[in-house]
Amino acid sequence: MSGPHDDADFARVRELLAGHNTLTLATAGEGGAWAASVFYASDEHCNLYFVSDLKTRHGRDMSREARVVAAINRDVATWDEVIGLQIEGRAEVLSGIRRATALASYLGKFIQVRRIFEAPREASEKLIATRLQSTAFWCLKPDWIRLIDSTRGFGWKREFRL
Repeated sequence: MSGPHDDADFARVRELLAGHNTLTLATAGEGGAWAASVFYASDEHCNLYFVSDLKTRHGRDMSREARVVAAINRDVATWDEVIGLQIEGRAEVLSGIRRATALASYLGKFIQVRRIFEAPREASEKLIATRLQSTAFWCLKPDWIRLIDSTRGFGWKREFRL
């Protein structure tokens, strides 16, 4: 276990966050455990920004219990190719300048969504742009990240406290 870093392994964490676009978010609520896949953008502090309506099951869960976990990885064919992240932290709805900053980060990562947001061409795109302006923007602020890299040996991992 290590503290916040500028070392090569933590640089790899940032690289993985920037290089992937979907995370599996796990929440807990009245109905028990739940998992949902969401598109996300990240910043230099490893904060993860995503859009999710408060009416979704995971949105309702996070409104009641901010503590969440997430996993980020790509599909691979063999165990020795597994590279990914496990994350624990708190999720919160953003407002004001924090929401605007998260939206800018999100639109910077998802260029096609940016085009729809800035210049919707048809009714379905206008609906997406409108929802993106009004739907809850969340920040998952990690306090713990585990880097898993089986290319370094089966089960290799390193943990970071933030």
